[in-house]
Parts: sequence; C-alpha cells; structure tokens
Amino acid sequence: MESEETNQKLLLPDVLLDVNGYPTEEWLEFIRNYIPDNSLPLLKFVSEILPYGWYMADWGFVLHRKYKGKIKLELHTGGWSGNEEVISAILSNKWLTHFKMQYVMRKAGGHYYFEITV
Repeated sequence: MESEETNQKLLLPDVLLDVNGYPTEEWLEFIRNYIPDNSLPLLKFVSEILPYGWYMADWGFVLHRKYKGKIKLELHTGGWSGNEEVISAILSNKWLTHFKMQYVMRKAGGHYYFEITV
C-alpha cells in the first residue's frame, strides 16, 4: 500500500505552465483535486508551488505575512486567460475555498483575495 505522501507527490505534475505561460491540464487537474494534508500542507502549496504555476507571479502573486492569525493571498490575473483558468480551478476546489482558504473578495479586472487561517 502506498503512503499518502507518495500519492500526493505522484499527482503533482512536473510541468505547471507550458512554453506560452498557460497552465497544463495536469496542473489544473491537480489544483481541482488537491486536498491539503501532511505530505503537502496548504501553506507549502500556496507559498512554494502555486507561484510557479502562476504566469507573471512577480507581479500578480502576493502573499502577505501573518497578521491576526491570517495570511492574505492576492492573485491578480493581469488579464491573462491562463491565470483565469487557474482561478477557476482554485474556486472549483471546495477543500481550498470553503475549508482552508476563504475566498473573501473579487474586484473587477481580475483581482482575487483569499484569507488563510493559521
């Protein structure tokens, strides 16, 4: 029987974005099915993996330090349809948006805000 850690790591694709900066279908599927656990805790996923699967992460990915027991995550799509696909995958994952990472606001122009309780 394979361990939980092995199962989660097997699901994480080697390539998150293609040569044009669009998310691979494997990356989107991973996000849709991701359940935070000991092998890949939410904070590790958000801080170490998600930025590599976000086109223009240096501008559109902002993770704030812990304040009042919460970490704030801002995702700005920059109008990039690939980033919108990643947002759709995140929002379709109830483990993320309802249990672990509260979806608090969306502003016109592709600006999404989440809070992570720590």
